[in-house]
Amino acid sequence: MLIGFYFIDLSRKKSYETDIWHVVASETIALVEMQQPEDLVAYLDSSAFINAVKDMEGGQKAFETTDQLLTLLDSALQNPFLGVKKQVYLSVNATGSQSFSLSVYIPMDERVYLDPFKQLTSLQNETYVRKYRGEDVHEYKLGNDQLSVAKIRNFLVASTDAVWIEEAIRNNGEKFNEEYYFGLLNQDLATQVNDIKLPDGLKMWIRPSSVEHWFARMTDLGTENPFKSIAEFSNGMLVESIQERENELSILSINRNQSSSYYHQLESALTNGKTSAYNFMVDDVSFYEQCYTNDFSNFVKLAFRYDDEKNNPQSETALTQFDNAGVEVADLVKLVKSDLFKATILSVDGSQWQNIYGFELKDPVEFDVVLDNLRKDYKEESKKKVKLIGLKGFTVYGFPKGNLSGALAGSNFYDSHSNSYVLRVDNYMIMAGDLPTLSKWLKDWLLKRRWTTQKRYNVLINKLQNNKAKLSYVLNTESSWVGFIHALSKSHASFVDRHRQLLLGLNFQVWSLRDQEIEISALFSGQLRDDQPKKAEKILSKEMGVALSKAPILVENVLGDEEGFLLIDQENIVEGYNFKGDTIFYHEFDSLIKATPELVWSINSDLPSLYLTQNNKILQIDRSGKYLEGYPVDLPIYSQIEFTKWLPWHLRGSTEMIQDIEGLILSVDTLGNIYGVDPKGKYQGNWTPLKTLERLALPPQVFQANGKNYVVTLSKKGKLIIFTEKGEYVKGFPMLFRESVSPQLFVTEDASLGQSRITFITSIGDIIEINGKGEVLRRDKLGDRAHGRSFDLLKDEARSRTWMVMEQIFGTIKVRNSSGKVVFHQRFDEKGKAIGQYFDFGIDAELICITFPDSGKTYLYYLNGKRFVEKPFSNDKEVKMFYNSDIQQFIFITSLKNRVNTYTIDRRN
Repeated sequence: MLIGFYFIDLSRKKSYETDIWHVVASETIALVEMQQPEDLVAYLDSSAFINAVKDMEGGQKAFETTDQLLTLLDSALQNPFLGVKKQVYLSVNATGSQSFSLSVYIPMDERVYLDPFKQLTSLQNETYVRKYRGEDVHEYKLGNDQLSVAKIRNFLVASTDAVWIEEAIRNNGEKFNEEYYFGLLNQDLATQVNDIKLPDGLKMWIRPSSVEHWFARMTDLGTENPFKSIAEFSNGMLVESIQERENELSILSINRNQSSSYYHQLESALTNGKTSAYNFMVDDVSFYEQCYTNDFSNFVKLAFRYDDEKNNPQSETALTQFDNAGVEVADLVKLVKSDLFKATILSVDGSQWQNIYGFELKDPVEFDVVLDNLRKDYKEESKKKVKLIGLKGFTVYGFPKGNLSGALAGSNFYDSHSNSYVLRVDNYMIMAGDLPTLSKWLKDWLLKRRWTTQKRYNVLINKLQNNKAKLSYVLNTESSWVGFIHALSKSHASFVDRHRQLLLGLNFQVWSLRDQEIEISALFSGQLRDDQPKKAEKILSKEMGVALSKAPILVENVLGDEEGFLLIDQENIVEGYNFKGDTIFYHEFDSLIKATPELVWSINSDLPSLYLTQNNKILQIDRSGKYLEGYPVDLPIYSQIEFTKWLPWHLRGSTEMIQDIEGLILSVDTLGNIYGVDPKGKYQGNWTPLKTLERLALPPQVFQANGKNYVVTLSKKGKLIIFTEKGEYVKGFPMLFRESVSPQLFVTEDASLGQSRITFITSIGDIIEINGKGEVLRRDKLGDRAHGRSFDLLKDEARSRTWMVMEQIFGTIKVRNSSGKVVFHQRFDEKGKAIGQYFDFGIDAELICITFPDSGKTYLYYLNGKRFVEKPFSNDKEVKMFYNSDIQQFIFITSLKNRVNTYTIDRRN
């Protein structure tokens, strides 16, 4: 009889017991299995990353609750009367009724007939017991949290969100909705335990779809984040190892892809390889995805099959369009080798995301021949001309209609623009749909803003150089911040922005997929902590004989790197210094220098020449003070030059990266007459002079559209004119606004005049924006005519990406972004007129500089109102500031009376 009772009891036990997969919360982000909770406690306490997160107020609360729950698990394991099995579980859950929640799961031996709630002595402060579908739910106070606890079959389940307790009671430990819940996916992963390198008895599962659901819950309705879906890379992970090095937190996991995902469909065309995509990345690249193929033709075949299965006809339509235009895209397919990438970068004005595509070539020389033949075929068949556009010494092929990247490689490479621009850079074919973005990227890549030339990217580059994978995804936290923060709801965005500097310390993420493994690496530099005011160190000081007449002028070399600065005093002495203090220029002039000089480099000379004007003369002199050929140029006696501007023209591309400089020196007198001479001193076009009939508010500016050069001018009374490079009026201009204006304008370049935008502000606070065809796109009133109130347009002096508006009245200063939202508000003791400047060096260093000339003080702030440098600088003019990527420091130049000081400020200190 006893034997029979034993077997009956054993059979009942087996039918009644369930496993973790049928009680775990359906929206679990991470599930940890442990035999000794203290192992997890020890790991959390030793992690620099976790300790940094604990510094955040939300992190403090979460880890206090975690510690209490781990104590609960430990006490359960130590209690022999509960019959707890070898392991217990902790999960982090998304969605629910809270931002996130924590749950613990205690599997017990069902044949122990004792009240588990009385046995768990660590559970105190019970508030009440309630019924849910006939089951008891015990409610406890756990610090500031409410902990709901229920017994579900052989599991004791506790959660800081009652939603998950009620869900488990409803399901009663049965199998349910396997696809949506952990289900069979993680049961499959659970069998692969051979390579687990975590402490004995510790396992961790990560469920990316719940991470995605969690993020989606924090976003504004209708606003999407710009990042690739995590589900494309993984459907579930069993963690093999977690390694925390000096600059890296790395999680290596066994991985399963969704069978319907893009990369699962293309997996047979991918192979493990080392990418060179990072060589083409610049500061403004927010993220890129890259894959390595063993057969590009097969990759294209599978990509188009995937599009067909998803009923996505875009790429097929684009391919047909090019076929009809006589372009054999298959000719390009044959030239592509292994490495492909799609880099996402902010547009020139920072308002939207653009893509740049890269394809490794088998033979660059053959590609040049094939591309030019395709240009000829396109022209012959479609009767439309492929534009040849010169950008920074490269030739760009502009196809007027058709999405070439999508026609070449499928929907994942499909661009949103109707045009396609193609060029070769080294051994890669580069494509883009937005010409200004491509031009900006190429300029940055040629000069100094590549990842590979900056020390702050060293950790990332070292990682990528040794990374062999089928595909990788790289996130640049600083550049992608604007997309991330824009997608969050206001409350979550406010919380995240409070800890901006700490989160930006995690500079990069790298996702690498290799066969059945995925590695997620967080790379960071310096100590992870919230932002603190930075220290400025004086490195150079110079004095002139008398007070300066102008703010210091930055000197750049032929590649655009800052080499030093020019000083002009009230006795018309011009001195130039490099940042070591060596003299690079000296000359004494005999009359007033009113217009700011221009220092211009030529590839034919190791030294620059200086363009300046005195009264009615245009001068070009070398370092020794000798006039160059064709100079001085004598203007009419009545012309008193007010502005001088060097306008370099972009040349048609060639195989040479750097070419000799062509352009015009435009000199503007007080009557609004514009004289234009070339480097040889010869008048060009209609600039002989060209009469605007009104005094200008600022020097002329140049921009590009339709592959052509244009000059824009703005008078003090609001007359706006756009000229061609020959000095011809553009149709629709001049435009007369009859308002006094702030002496600044901002040009947003685009592929055509109709899409290019020009923005300026009137003295009473009207924002006016027009396009290159003379159409008014915007006229918003920001202020009123209150006495003492003034408005200024602040152009981004770091990257020329966007603009702000500064409003000031009696020491109170507000700064609005381009949409009119107040982003900076400070009240100062100083009451005089202030000089405002805006520098956007990236999301970790968006800076507002406020100078009060009367008191000789300059304040430097983060855009969020926190001090960038604690103490004000002694200064009474505009400052100069730039970032030196070689030393990872900002260079800050101030001037007061006859003294100039140069400081360094660490980007992270």
